[in-house]
Amino acid sequence: MIKKFLNLKHYCPVDLHDPVSGKEITLDTLSEVIPPSLAKLELSRDKYIEIPEELWPVYESYRPTSIFRAKKFEHAIGTDCEIYIKDEGESPTKNHKANSAFLIAYLCKKDGIDTITTETTGNWGIALAMAGNKFGVKTICFMDYESHRKRPDRKSLMEKFGAEVIIVNPKKDEKVKDLLSLSADAAIEYTKKLKNARYIFGSVYGYFIIPQSIIGLEIKEQLSAMGQYPDIIIGSCGGGANLLGTSAIFLADILDDKRKTKIVSAEAATCPILSEGRIGMFSIDNLKYYPLMKTYGIDGLKKGNYIGGLGSTIVASPVAYFHGRGLIEVDQFSSNEAKNAAELFFKSEERFVALETGYAIASVIKQARINNKKIIVVNISSGDTDKQFYGELS
Repeated sequence: MIKKFLNLKHYCPVDLHDPVSGKEITLDTLSEVIPPSLAKLELSRDKYIEIPEELWPVYESYRPTSIFRAKKFEHAIGTDCEIYIKDEGESPTKNHKANSAFLIAYLCKKDGIDTITTETTGNWGIALAMAGNKFGVKTICFMDYESHRKRPDRKSLMEKFGAEVIIVNPKKDEKVKDLLSLSADAAIEYTKKLKNARYIFGSVYGYFIIPQSIIGLEIKEQLSAMGQYPDIIIGSCGGGANLLGTSAIFLADILDDKRKTKIVSAEAATCPILSEGRIGMFSIDNLKYYPLMKTYGIDGLKKGNYIGGLGSTIVASPVAYFHGRGLIEVDQFSSNEAKNAAELFFKSEERFVALETGYAIASVIKQARINNKKIIVVNISSGDTDKQFYGELS
């Protein structure tokens, strides 16, 4: 098993600022907002972060996740590229969120925190509820009304693992531009009334992104055992965890060893975070609570179909940093294009993929059709709970 995470902030600035003073944030100040162990992780510039030994059995229970070549899918799209699928659907939560949740819950427990609150569109809440249950930390999940309407099963799944779930509706006459910020604000206000509790945002920040690097580290080892190295890495991008988790070690190889791997971010047309985002100092809440981050941000989502976890209006700072330096390219797709890609993948490989993964599969199709004889790798989330978004397929 992988025993160390890779920290991309070794290669780029840690631009976090106090939301009130605007000054660069210190460890002491950040530790007042998030638990000290998470604050230390957030500000670390070490290239590798040791996985706590107490977590080894947890990760070993489902890692490494498998990687397989999608030959039937290759045939369906008529490509001579080799397409390899890393299936994070084999995790306990059917997606990559568990990788971060177990580390976060463990460190919160280590720091003596009794209660964690968070925002979620569903999947992150399930992962944190499971991890909180594992380490004896109470979890309270705030879920926006639209996600609850589209994913009604997620609430019961969170509650199954002992989480309390609060559905967040907008206030009267409130115009909602960002569903995640709506839930985040509600969670923060609630947390301030609790004793020995911390609000933990489930995306974009380093403490969440770093554990995801285990995905790409496994991919590199698994492909190496086959005598392969990827030419193209693809990840869907909302907050950046899927994309960076899959590509972190390959970005490091580009910088350290001058490798030529193409990194592609698949984004939703209704949330063009890389295509149209502007660089600036952004936070995930409107209450001047969480630290400001230098990254890309957009003012709100464009009108369109529900896109679940890809609806973040800011992105992890390493995504902005590496995109700005030409190391991450962008493919953008409509919800219909993502749905059609997911349906084609199911018809050929007989696997349902998550709503967010449909965008990455659409990017795989595009890249496979414009490249010849390349090794393409994509990380998917999968499971029967995702089939509701694609209708009855046979």
